[in-house]
Amino acid sequence: MKSCHVTIQIILLIIILSFSQYSSTSRQLTTPKETNDVSLLCGPYSQWQQPTSINIIWQTTIPTLENYVRWGTTPACPNTTPANQTYIIQDAPLYTASITALQPSTKYYYYIISDTISSPIYSFHTQTPATESISFAAFGDTRGAWDDYQSTYLIAKAIEQHNLPFIIHTGDIVGNGINPEEWISYFTNSSFIHNTTLYPVLGNHEQNGRSYYQYFHLGNNERWYSFNNGPICFIGLDSNLLTPFRLAQNLWLIHKLRINEQPFTIIFFHYPLYSSGEHGSTTYLRWLWQPLFQHFNVDVVLNGHDHHYERAFVHNITYIVTGGGGAPLRDVGSNWWTMYAEKTFHYCLITADATTLEFQALNLYGIPFDAFTLQK
Repeated sequence: MKSCHVTIQIILLIIILSFSQYSSTSRQLTTPKETNDVSLLCGPYSQWQQPTSINIIWQTTIPTLENYVRWGTTPACPNTTPANQTYIIQDAPLYTASITALQPSTKYYYYIISDTISSPIYSFHTQTPATESISFAAFGDTRGAWDDYQSTYLIAKAIEQHNLPFIIHTGDIVGNGINPEEWISYFTNSSFIHNTTLYPVLGNHEQNGRSYYQYFHLGNNERWYSFNNGPICFIGLDSNLLTPFRLAQNLWLIHKLRINEQPFTIIFFHYPLYSSGEHGSTTYLRWLWQPLFQHFNVDVVLNGHDHHYERAFVHNITYIVTGGGGAPLRDVGSNWWTMYAEKTFHYCLITADATTLEFQALNLYGIPFDAFTLQK
């Protein structure tokens, strides 16, 4: 009997040791995967497109040691620019690589590398001089949590087909700008972001949150800024709460309009001066800014906030409400200023040279439903 007990003990010991060895082996196999499971969380995408420089931004799930951009005028991407870690957003690092010594009005290819991972090859375009024509898109109100970003995704796919060098966004990019997860959802469902440069302005739903300033690199103080591209001077303003009454923004606006020599001027901000939708016109902005727009011969004003499309023409200025980028649509009526209005998901496509600006509004299938032309 004693021999039998010893045999049983030996068998149990063998089983325990075998299980322990298996468990140890399993841990050795899984631990590296858990600690090195780096992947792209956001991007890459380009920011602050200039004639000879641009920023490339991306975010990884965990910190990485070697981060850089490969780029060039061919898909071989022979040049290398290292990145700097700029921000940590919920333990996920956001990297920026500033590429310089570029050529104006040129298409470049690029991809990023962070340790063991790399992105597909994408492209960016440097700023175009005033003597050349440009094409770009404009839209707004893409906050899409209400339908799991399905409409936002479809609009993004429609815009992507045009292969545009840059895009204007009129605000309310996300539903809650303080929640970093919503920004990731927006970037994940905006397929065009890798191959174009996005120029947004603050909407009310951004709540002036830190993430807006972390994910976007814009000019001036990033709340209001301007840039030239092709024959157009673009001016982005902050129309939230009391900001429009800030002397600093208005003095800056007057200065930019006064020194502007571009053939066309487009101003974009969130709250509309003329709207027949649920929120309606922002009359104090009309009182404050419209005299300046008229005096300095602004051509087009792009707004969002109301979730519809509407075109108004007042005192030789075209006002566009383009709030159909993915947020839930709302009914739109008609007023004395209304040239066209429709409740639809949409985006705007603009092409301009030194003498002609052509505008189209297109639905999520890429079909035009409104258009006009401006001549200089």
